[in-house]
Amino acid sequence: MQIERIAVVLRPRSAWEAMELGSALVRRNAGAVWKPWLALTLPVFVVVNALGWIFDHAWWALMVMWWLKPLFDRIVLHVLSRAVFGDVPGMRETLRAQLKWGLPRPMLDYLTWRRLGPARSLHLPVDLLEGGDAGQRRERRRVIGARASGHAAALTLVCINFELVLMLAPIAFVMMFVPPEFLPQTWAGAMQSLQAGFTPGMALAYNALAWLAATLVEPFYVGAGFGLYLNRRTELEAWDVEIALRRMRARLQRLAGATLVVACIAFAPRLVHAQANPRNAVHGTAGAGPQKLVPAQLLEVAAGPLQAQQQSLRDALVKLKEDPELHPRKQVTRWEPIRKAKPQQARDWNFPSWLGALARGLGTFGQVIAWAIVALVVGALAWWLIRAWPQWSSGGTSRRRASEIAIADVEMPEALPDDIAIAVRKLWASGDRRQAMALLYRAGVESMVARTQVLLVPGATEAECLRASQQLPGEEERSRFRALVRAWQYTAYAHRLPEDAEFDGLVAGLASSFGWSR
Repeated sequence: MQIERIAVVLRPRSAWEAMELGSALVRRNAGAVWKPWLALTLPVFVVVNALGWIFDHAWWALMVMWWLKPLFDRIVLHVLSRAVFGDVPGMRETLRAQLKWGLPRPMLDYLTWRRLGPARSLHLPVDLLEGGDAGQRRERRRVIGARASGHAAALTLVCINFELVLMLAPIAFVMMFVPPEFLPQTWAGAMQSLQAGFTPGMALAYNALAWLAATLVEPFYVGAGFGLYLNRRTELEAWDVEIALRRMRARLQRLAGATLVVACIAFAPRLVHAQANPRNAVHGTAGAGPQKLVPAQLLEVAAGPLQAQQQSLRDALVKLKEDPELHPRKQVTRWEPIRKAKPQQARDWNFPSWLGALARGLGTFGQVIAWAIVALVVGALAWWLIRAWPQWSSGGTSRRRASEIAIADVEMPEALPDDIAIAVRKLWASGDRRQAMALLYRAGVESMVARTQVLLVPGATEAECLRASQQLPGEEERSRFRALVRAWQYTAYAHRLPEDAEFDGLVAGLASSFGWSR
C-alpha cells in the first residue's frame, strides 16, 4: 500500500466526521459506484423476481435480494478502496474483480452466520482488504472495532430506517391524492388486502421499491463504514504522522544538494588560509595576477556566494518550521459562563464489602433475567415459525383459491335452484349442512355480483367478495352479506356450523335482501 498516494486528508476524526468522509467519497465517485452496482444488481433482481413469479413465491425474491447485500457491498468497497489512492476503477474492472474477490471466504461468513451482524460495514473492509487467516481476521476485527463498533451499529440502524422510509414514501405519496371522504374506505380496503395476502403484482411492486431504496442507501452505508475503517487505521497506525514525515524527507532530499554546496563553501576559506605561505603572501604584494592573491582578498571574493547560500538555507528552514502539516493549528471558539461554578471536592466513599457483593449479585441476576428474556423471545419466534411454515409452504395459490377448493369438496349443482331459500333449508334438514352452507354462500355471492355489477375473478377470496359488497346500496344488505361470509369461513376452515336459529335468521335475511322466493 503506497500511503503517500492517498487522496484524502488523513487526521484523527470523530466517528461521525469519519462517516461523513466516507459519504463524501461515495458522492465524489458516484458514477464509478452506481454504474457497476446497477449492472450487477438489476439482472439479479429480474432473475429472482421471475423465479418468484413462476413459483408463486414473490416475497422470496425480496428476501433473496436482502440476503445478498454483502455480496453487492463489495462493489462499493472495491471502488472506494482504490479511489482513496487516486485510482478510480472503471465499471468493467470493478465487475471483473467481483468474480474472485473474497470468495469463498470470508464472504461465506457474511452470507451465513455473520449476515445479521450490526457492524458489517466496519468489519467488511477488514476481511476483504487486509485478508489473512481466520485468527488474524478475528483479531483485526476486535482491534478495529474496539472504539467504533457502537457507531457502526448505529449506522446500520439509521440506514435501515432510511430504507423503510423510502419504501413507504411512494405509498404515502399515493394516499395524499385520495379525497378525505374516501380515506376510511381506502384504508379499510388496504388492510383487507394485507390480510388476504399480496397478489403477485403487489409483491413485485413492493420488491421494486425495496430494491430502489437499497440502491440509494446501501452505497452510503458501505462508504460510511469505510470512513470509520480509515479513521481507526489512522488512529492506530498514525498514518497522518507517517505521511508528514515522508513529505518532510522528500523536501529535505531536494535541499540536500544546496546544503552540501553551502557546507563546502563555508569550509573553503579556512582551507585557503591554512595553506597560505607568508613568503607567497609577501611576494604577492609586489606584483599583480590571480596567483598572487592574499588570503584576505580570497575571503572577500568567497564571502558573497557564501552569504547568499546561507541566506537561502535560513529561508528554507523558516518555511519548514511554518509548514502547517508539521504544526497544525486550529482555532476553537466556545462560550464560557461569566460566573463559573466552584469545583466540588470529591468525596471519598468507603462502601462496606457487603454492598459490593450485593451489587455484583444484582448484576449477575440482571444478566440471568436478560438472557432468559432473550431465550423466551427466540423460543417464541421459533414456535411461530414452526406454526406458520405450513401456511408459507402452501404459497399464495392456496390462500387465493381457498374458497374455491372448499366449495369444490362439496357436490354443487351447475345452476342455482329457482327457490334458493327452500333448497337450502331442505339440504339443512336432510343433514347435508355443509352442502347447504356452500349453496347459500354461492347464491349470496352471485346475488351480490348481480346487484352491484362488480366483476370478480374466478376463485376470488372472501376478502375480495367483501370489498365488492361495499357497492351494495343499503347498510342492512352489506351487514347481512358480511354475516354470510363470516358463517361460511367458520364452516369451511374451522368446521363450525351455525346453530339452527342462526341459520334460519341468515337465510331469511338474505332472502329478504336479495329477493329470493320463500
